[in-house]
Amino acid sequence: MSRRQHGAVLGREEPGFERSKIVQIAHPGLVEYEAALAWQADRAGSVAQGALPEIVVLLEHLPVYTQGRRGGREHVLASLRAPIVDTDRGGDVTFHGRGQLVLWPILRLRERGIGIARYVRGLEQVGIDTAALFGVEADRVRGRPGVWIDNRKLASIGVRVQSGVSRHGLALNCDVDLSWFDSIRACGVEGGVATSLSAETGERVSVAECVPVLERAIADVFQLRLSPTAEIDGLP
Repeated sequence: MSRRQHGAVLGREEPGFERSKIVQIAHPGLVEYEAALAWQADRAGSVAQGALPEIVVLLEHLPVYTQGRRGGREHVLASLRAPIVDTDRGGDVTFHGRGQLVLWPILRLRERGIGIARYVRGLEQVGIDTAALFGVEADRVRGRPGVWIDNRKLASIGVRVQSGVSRHGLALNCDVDLSWFDSIRACGVEGGVATSLSAETGERVSVAECVPVLERAIADVFQLRLSPTAEIDGLP
């Protein structure tokens, strides 16, 4: 069974996915992290209250390091060339910047009957399926959330679920400058190094190329009906 078939089967065989509700999808482009983070919190609150529909956001950030709830600064190894922001997502320290495609699904997981472990596995499958369509064989590593190729991390995952609604998500390295990761022990994993689709294929794989592929992957894995919206272009 192919990885993409596996993703689709995940949605068909397990109960709880709401196939009837349309989920918005937006591509706001390159957005400063803290502005996007504030928007995300507001939108998740509105989704939890039923005031606004669920939404999947695909975006890039200006260079920034983010720290999850799991650690302090012990995995910062050298002076950082960009600011570091504390967040309420799971996981440890990581980097976001140009050339990395960030996926934020803001979904009512409780209503969809999706627990945290199943949700994280689904996000991993989205990354695995996306990589496969560029000829890169990636997989899970037990005890290490994310998408891996041996000890090389292709995509990071960090999530937060509040009031039954998901925030944060997945960051896929497309053609990001990997030297940004030299100053940190990414996600606190000893011996792990960052990689990208470009590094693995030997050819430039841009964010623009990855957007439609990842969009199809998340729709397949979580059985979503996605409807484009431009209402958040540029964000605040």
